Amino acid sequence: MTRPSEELLRSALSDAAATVRPEALRPLPGTPPPRRRRALLAVPSAVLVAAAVVALLIVAPWTRDGSSPRFSLASYAGADYVLEGPWPPGMPSVPVRDADTGRVVAEIPVPEGSSGFRDVADTGDNRTFVLTTADPEACTVRFHRLTLRDNGRPAGPLTELDGTAVRQRMGEGQGQVAASPGLRRIAYAGRDCGDSAGGTITVVDTATGEHRVTKLPPRALASSLGWAPNGRDLVFETMGDYLERELRTLDTRTGELGTVSLGSGDVELHGAAFVGDGTHIVALVRDGRGNRVVWYSMATEKITRQVPLAPSAPDAPSMFEAAGDRVVVLIDDRVSVITGTKVTTEKFDGDLVSLP
Repeated sequence: MTRPSEELLRSALSDAAATVRPEALRPLPGTPPPRRRRALLAVPSAVLVAAAVVALLIVAPWTRDGSSPRFSLASYAGADYVLEGPWPPGMPSVPVRDADTGRVVAEIPVPEGSSGFRDVADTGDNRTFVLTTADPEACTVRFHRLTLRDNGRPAGPLTELDGTAVRQRMGEGQGQVAASPGLRRIAYAGRDCGDSAGGTITVVDTATGEHRVTKLPPRALASSLGWAPNGRDLVFETMGDYLERELRTLDTRTGELGTVSLGSGDVELHGAAFVGDGTHIVALVRDGRGNRVVWYSMATEKITRQVPLAPSAPDAPSMFEAAGDRVVVLIDDRVSVITGTKVTTEKFDGDLVSLP
């Protein structure tokens, strides 16, 4: 449970950090820096899915040909390239890496005059991405298009999407932005610019510039946004002061919010996304030492399938990714890949890293 003072402190620190000028910072004493834990964001290529863009772990299991360790969980889900993030203010560029080997194939410079990129979303083809920049003083978030060639290098300069900027404060958590297939619509999870700083989800039509704002329940903030393949429905997580983590949906045409129930008791949500044709939401849920992947039917509002995974310590780190009919789960030192009715699990000996 999050106390109000903690929530306010996080919000203040998030806004304040964005206003710091890197050149005004003095270097720390010459002690070796701690080993950084990095996260990768990507959605697989060749599949027009609207899985949530989530932070992916750098892991070191195996390359696709089995010859050397894999670089990212995204590789298991079929991604060719990943963008490294999230990013602190002031970074001059961000790298594009090969999802399998980790090789840097390109560097993307930040737009002139900005404090750096903040978040990234894939449109579903692993070639077209949306990156965000923020101006906290103007309470504005802007969206930029990045298109990659098949070799991972930019097909052209980064371009701001005209008419899409939103008057919002930055949100909290991973997956603040999501792009629908074909980049027809962008969803952003932020906060009101007013004193209340209430949670909102803004949906922008990239062709017309139309903005639709949905206000969330009091104290709730959204994260881990993901589009359904139909480009209409969103799935996301909410948390806030005195609120438990919940999984919700949004019909972006009607503004109707829904709540997804994944079980009773001490069930904890650890990631969710639309899969296949969008008729189901798949999620990783954990209960003590128990771990399982569940499929939730949008039509019946019930769980229609469950796949148990190996038990683990309750505090074991985990990550989740879904693409098409493939679900990839990393818990502690095991990677499980669920494809249709087939489940494979492998142990790895590489570095398990979590979010920064």
